[in-house]
Amino acid sequence: MKEFQILHKLIHIFKEKEIREFERTGLSGKELYVLQQIRTDNPWRFNDFAEHYSIKPSTLTGIISRLENKGLVKRERTEKDRKAVYLNCTSSGRDLGKQHIEEDQLFFCSLLSTLEPQEKEQFIGLTKKIINNRELCQ
Repeated sequence: MKEFQILHKLIHIFKEKEIREFERTGLSGKELYVLQQIRTDNPWRFNDFAEHYSIKPSTLTGIISRLENKGLVKRERTEKDRKAVYLNCTSSGRDLGKQHIEEDQLFFCSLLSTLEPQEKEQFIGLTKKIINNRELCQ
């Protein structure tokens, strides 16, 4: 099997996972990713979040609006800096984000379960190398 076919099969596995998550939660992969990152105890400043996770502000605005409409995230302003928008999870958003992380961990444990410990380390190392190369190619 050629390399691109193998990669397409792996991509297909991840897409199937994303479809199952959407069916269960009603959230897209991007929405779940953002929710999972926001769910910390400290609020994120909107611009800092967009920059830190390399998400275009216009894209992040749409994602946050959808999460806010579903009662999972709230935007807040402070008296100190009225121009800045801070992102915070609601309790249901925190719960869903936590559940998503736990499900991701189970998924990856299952996905890598056929590999020996040394092979897992190699897989993680090679994946990091590919990710770093991808970032250089953009």
